Amino acid sequence: MTKRIWVIMLSCFCWQLLHGADTKDNEVTGLITDERLRPVEFADVALFRAADSVFVTGSVSDAKGRFSFSPVDTGQYYVTYSFIGYETGCSETFTVGEGKRLDLGTLRLHLSPEQLDEVVVQGRRATYVQRIDKRVFYAGTDLMSTSGSASDLMRNIPSVQVDVEGKVSLRGSESVNIPIDGKPSALMTPRMRANALRQIPAAEIERIEIITNPSAQYKPDGVSGIINIVMKKEQQKGWNYALSANAGTGGRGNATASVGYGTEHINLSASYGIRRDLYAPRITDERTRNDSIFALTSQLTTGHTHPLSHIVRAGIDWKIDPHNRLQVNGNYSREHFIRTEDISATDRNAQQEATYQSTRHRYDNENVKGWEAGGSYTHTFGKEHELTADYTYSSQEGLEDNQYATRSSTDSLMRDNTQIWQAYYQHLFRLAYHRTFSEHLKLDIGYELDALQTDLNFHVQNLMNGAFVSDMTRTNDFTNRETNQALYATVECKLGAWNILLGIRPELMQIKSDLHSFDSIVKRNYWMVYPTLHTSYAIDEHNELQFNYSLRVNRPEADNLNPFPEYQNPLSLRAGNPYLKPEKVHSIEASYQWQKGSMTLLGTLYYRYVTNKLTPVTRYLDGNLFYDQIDASRLGYGAHKDAVAWSASLNANFTPFSNVLLQLNSRYLSPSLLAQGRREGMFTTDIGVNYEIPRLHLSFTATLSDVFDTFKNVYTINTTQLQQRLEQKMNTRVFYIGITWKFNTLKQH
Repeated sequence: MTKRIWVIMLSCFCWQLLHGADTKDNEVTGLITDERLRPVEFADVALFRAADSVFVTGSVSDAKGRFSFSPVDTGQYYVTYSFIGYETGCSETFTVGEGKRLDLGTLRLHLSPEQLDEVVVQGRRATYVQRIDKRVFYAGTDLMSTSGSASDLMRNIPSVQVDVEGKVSLRGSESVNIPIDGKPSALMTPRMRANALRQIPAAEIERIEIITNPSAQYKPDGVSGIINIVMKKEQQKGWNYALSANAGTGGRGNATASVGYGTEHINLSASYGIRRDLYAPRITDERTRNDSIFALTSQLTTGHTHPLSHIVRAGIDWKIDPHNRLQVNGNYSREHFIRTEDISATDRNAQQEATYQSTRHRYDNENVKGWEAGGSYTHTFGKEHELTADYTYSSQEGLEDNQYATRSSTDSLMRDNTQIWQAYYQHLFRLAYHRTFSEHLKLDIGYELDALQTDLNFHVQNLMNGAFVSDMTRTNDFTNRETNQALYATVECKLGAWNILLGIRPELMQIKSDLHSFDSIVKRNYWMVYPTLHTSYAIDEHNELQFNYSLRVNRPEADNLNPFPEYQNPLSLRAGNPYLKPEKVHSIEASYQWQKGSMTLLGTLYYRYVTNKLTPVTRYLDGNLFYDQIDASRLGYGAHKDAVAWSASLNANFTPFSNVLLQLNSRYLSPSLLAQGRREGMFTTDIGVNYEIPRLHLSFTATLSDVFDTFKNVYTINTTQLQQRLEQKMNTRVFYIGITWKFNTLKQH
């Protein structure tokens, strides 16, 4: 497979050398104006072949109304041009000769005959945009971006699921990579990212990119792909300000403030966000043991948490000269909350008689803080020909300080404390080279060094004779260090209606796990080559077919490698396996897209074949514990099982009156198969309304999430020894009202 990819890449270069000799100097230019010969900016211009009206390429007019297509094959063509409020125009047929530069002159737009005497045109960016290797969701079109968090915003993206605990899945798999601005971050480690996504204000997100089959330019981690969160970066001249505040039910509230200043050469930006939430979980856990002794165990967990979080961001973008650019940015976040929980457990025998009862109270004083700093330098050799070097350091530290008090039907009051320390420290260096040889050929090559250290410490003390004494049988410290070095190369070729993106990425992974409590070190080193292929075929300007393939990897996280048991509650503990191997994932996709105006229809078939499958397994242990273990071996639970899982989403906008927008978002996720049971289906609906006063730069928003209060997680396990039903419900029905003010001293450039 790797050899074939290099052969295809070489063929693309040879094709460019042969084809480019004829077309590199061919250029078509023109000027778009209105009826008064005033230049029209942002007019859409499309180039078509005259023989069969096949769409060739598109462009947008600049601030002076100019547009250009280059290079263009020799032949006969015509162009169409349009802008909001004007009729679509069409040029005469023209001929492009070899080595010729053709100027079409002035192309005039004429007002549509349906135009009123006075018209206010408000344009809204499309919510979704499909590209050859990704789908782009623009946050500003979703009303949840005004009051919600990143987690709330992601719930409205097709193929993305966020459950009541904040866990993110893509196409039903939680094995998904979530970088920020295309870079891995300690904020987004699987253990920490649910809280981190709840901290990030949705108002600071520009777009979210869904990349289910990433090219070799991206890390191959994650079974289901990548969810890339792109933060807003002010690119406006003069001073610009934005303020927003929202108040919600249950004492919730949030506010953000941002300021920026831009000139032709430098942009400065800073923002601050504060958020107060309310989490009130209710979890029921029913377990039946079927062995020599029939026993039923039920557990009810209720809790209350009011987290308060702060996040500060700042950045500088300095265009030193036309060929050199320096960017520096950083952020700091902090979250504190008091969590209280009550866990009630009851054991019953076959006659439904209570044989044991207990109540366990938890008081958790928790603090989480993180910071990130980085910089990048870009040197531009020419148009779309550049070299970029960047470095980022990020850290995330969290401490749970738990105090427990347990009272049971057989024992007197017992007290114990647990401290859980989680820390992630990450260094990332990247060197990237990009060159566009022509409209038909693009090249990207690069090197990445990613070093991540994870510290997981679990300390337990029991109250004995009036003093807390360390319980060394349940106390452990674990450190995991991973160093990943990678090279990558991608080539994008356009051959008529075909677009082909080829890539290859060799990687060397070095892992060192330090089991401090056992005074033992486990090392694992391996290297892999990850090929990628993306193709698209434009049937016409509205219809497109795509086919993609990539080899991906799901590496065990530090949690999965840590063999020390972590007691999650009185009935459950969890442990990993330091000798786990990474999953290998062959991912294939075929899709069809129809797009016309603001309407898009996208259908995708995908197939994943996974080897070295990592699977959590739950089993009963003597002493009234249930053990949740990651096991890479064959499971052997029952006969062959299969199921069909699917999801559906509805995102609809209505404009009943001028400056008023109504929005409806509804999602359904069908039941899906688990190794030992299944996850039940989920359904939820959000509504919102926005009213804008353009002359005052003000907008007012009201949103209601989970209108029918149906959002919950339900899992069932069914084995010969154990049946379990776990239901997790959060207070997800939330009403928010808010106000946003934006002001710019100069128009955006």
